[in-house]
Amino acid sequence: MELIINATLLLAAIVLWIYGQYWRKKCGKVLCQYAAAYDEREDREKPLRQAIIAGNPHAPLLYALTCPELFDKVRPLRLFSFGSIRCVFAGYYFPKRFESWLCDDQLAFVQKVYDFKDGKDSCTEYFSQAFLLLSTDEDITAMFMPCSTSDRYYRRFSGIASFLETHGYVRSGLDLICITESRECKHASEKRSEINTANYMMSNDLYGKRVVIVDDLLTSGASLMEYAHNLERAGAKVEGAVFLARTFQMPSPAKVKRLVWKRHLSVLIWRRSDDL
Repeated sequence: MELIINATLLLAAIVLWIYGQYWRKKCGKVLCQYAAAYDEREDREKPLRQAIIAGNPHAPLLYALTCPELFDKVRPLRLFSFGSIRCVFAGYYFPKRFESWLCDDQLAFVQKVYDFKDGKDSCTEYFSQAFLLLSTDEDITAMFMPCSTSDRYYRRFSGIASFLETHGYVRSGLDLICITESRECKHASEKRSEINTANYMMSNDLYGKRVVIVDDLLTSGASLMEYAHNLERAGAKVEGAVFLARTFQMPSPAKVKRLVWKRHLSVLIWRRSDDL
């Protein structure tokens, strides 16, 4: 008789556990869908945390995209060092595969990046803030990252070069390099590391100049370090780098879950201590 009772209790516990897991999964799905329906990041954050705690598999991705600052060592419009170079960027760029998950303000900024690349928008409001953080002066020359073609180089950087010089942020070094030949665009190539980027010549006038590198996007930093090295070989002193955007590096789902659970448990402990 005792064996039957124990078996019945065990079976009931298993059924309740399965039932609980079913509704936990359902709640997580609803919370994730509920969060995704919002266009503002502030409205998404809480239901996404709850969806992660409920075990929804898609919530960590959406949470990381909604709160990228929590998963990056550096922040927009905050100075940081890349090697020995002081750097600053205005906002995050997200690859196209994530665009359907982004909030309205993130989508708008990503579009700004595309427009800057195409020469449609100089994004002066972002670059001016970044240069103020670097505390540059008119004795510093802005050197713009070489592009795949001369036409693309001038189309992309002419507007911002003129703005920075006209408003006294820095001198323009737009004409201190010359694109000598076309090459494959790195952002469109599947094998970026194999592209020969030495498709330009530098002016002898660079010798002795203090320079700040300007580019649209910081991803791995390989192009930055290569260009900085070439500038220093030409006799310039690289004092900083300014980027419109930094490519967001997606954290692992496990890292997102750890952060959310850590915060959740901290709140529970804090509330418990207050009750005591």
